Amino acid sequence: MRTFRKWALVVAVPALWVGAIQSADQHVPQGTTIELILLRQKSVQKELKLTPEVTKKVLDFTHKQHGAFMEALKLGDAERTQKFKEVEKENKQFLTDNLTPEQRKRLSQITLQVTGLHELNRPEAARALNLTEEQQQKFKDLQKEHRKQLTELMQPKAREGRNEKLAKLREDTRVKIRAILTDEQKTKVRELVGEPFKGPILFEEDESEPKGAPEK
Repeated sequence: MRTFRKWALVVAVPALWVGAIQSADQHVPQGTTIELILLRQKSVQKELKLTPEVTKKVLDFTHKQHGAFMEALKLGDAERTQKFKEVEKENKQFLTDNLTPEQRKRLSQITLQVTGLHELNRPEAARALNLTEEQQQKFKDLQKEHRKQLTELMQPKAREGRNEKLAKLREDTRVKIRAILTDEQKTKVRELVGEPFKGPILFEEDESEPKGAPEK
């Protein structure tokens, strides 16, 4: 589960997409893949009040999809794109079949909070929030700055206290994002992301297939 571990690290910090850390990571997971990665986190499982049965389904399904993702990386561009579309379709169906509408909405809000910087740089988000060119450039600069810090945290020598450092980096990013936005833009963002998610997003140290149920 090495790639899942790296993905978990990426989403642990808002929108620090480090696609080129290693060759397999140049295709950064997005959309429902990020939602499923977050569903592997016990804090998210607890927030959504997932049952042990659904949690096991999540772990089994993400393990299977991880294999599909890795196989897709070996394909040519056209075939790989098609495979990613198939995976996305399967992901959507899984989420629809196993989460209630309320859980889906909250998961979407948590995803927006965790990947906020990345989402704010999307053209549709920039238009919705009426971001200026200066603001968009500031977000790009912030991404570059945090990408460097994330790369440093990926180093073996930075293993000690990594989860705490990731949490601090996530909070620092949130503060800097708010400093860039106007009051009106902050209000619009709050409407999209809902109540703040305060649960920890932890770096997955175990590379084997995860087991167990959510914390109660």
